[in-house]
Amino acid sequence: MTVSATISNKTYRVIALLQALPRHPQKVTSNEIQQRLSSEGHDVSRRSIERYLKELSESQAFGALVQCDDSATPYGWSIAQKQSLSIPGMDAQMAATWDLVSRYLTPLMAKDVLAKLDPVFSEARRWFERHRPLGKRYWSDKVAYVPRGFHLEPAVVSRGIADQVYDALYRNRQMDIWYKDKGESHRVHPFALVDRGAVRYLVVRFWNYKDFRHLALHRLRKVNVLDEEVERASDFDLESYLKEGNMNLPYGDSVDLVIRLYGRAADHLYETPINDSQTLIEVAPDTTELRVNVNNTEELKWWILGFGANVEVIQPLKLRAEIRQELQLAATRYR
Repeated sequence: MTVSATISNKTYRVIALLQALPRHPQKVTSNEIQQRLSSEGHDVSRRSIERYLKELSESQAFGALVQCDDSATPYGWSIAQKQSLSIPGMDAQMAATWDLVSRYLTPLMAKDVLAKLDPVFSEARRWFERHRPLGKRYWSDKVAYVPRGFHLEPAVVSRGIADQVYDALYRNRQMDIWYKDKGESHRVHPFALVDRGAVRYLVVRFWNYKDFRHLALHRLRKVNVLDEEVERASDFDLESYLKEGNMNLPYGDSVDLVIRLYGRAADHLYETPINDSQTLIEVAPDTTELRVNVNNTEELKWWILGFGANVEVIQPLKLRAEIRQELQLAATRYR
């Protein structure tokens, strides 16, 4: 018996329908669902979709999962905030993987993003509770995550802002935004969202300008997603944009950096190099010379200054002078 004989086309369409539903409070109409399913190659009418949705919302298995907002027409459909479909094939390795994902991402990502995955994380935790060996240590007692460096809490994004921004990015839609304490709105074309740890930045173009700007997501006070499409969205290549160093603050020219690291300051660079152009040479006992081609950015200066007295910039001379001036000013403050 073939797979197509045992699994009906309706079953595939219902699965695709469930995947098309956003999590509450976002919602979609049956017409929007039909457009999405048609774009994915499913031949299904709006009337059929409405019938499937009604069956799912009234069924014992899916009634708590599928929500209908009938306060206005057309009705809005969504997945309940705290509900999710059971993950098939959940076993020890999969549960452990999701548990690690949860614990690794918690210090790095904003709470509104992690909330989308909370049903999956909860199911992994329930699996461990059901399969916890008697008298044995629990999984969370065996694995730890300790972030490197000084930790900052992620900036708090106003409720609902992130959902609207993600929706605009997904559908390639322009937005009117109210930024920081500005009273007036600004029309922007959103191209990408870049997570830099404590802060997420939205890469946009204002109005008809050609240059890109970076807007901190937590500084958006209000967002209005429009029907107009983002202009030249397909021309933007995020990977190239990042490789060119455009998210560094500020972006600088490429330089051939030569620095000397003292003591054991260079040890980690043997295992975690800066890039493929890096070379390390031991020029004297406890003295390692690093040569590498990098972008001259503020973040480069912060990295160098983080070594304190265990680093000396040799080239370029302009950067050497800037670091020397910064250290002299610091020494003056500590007198």
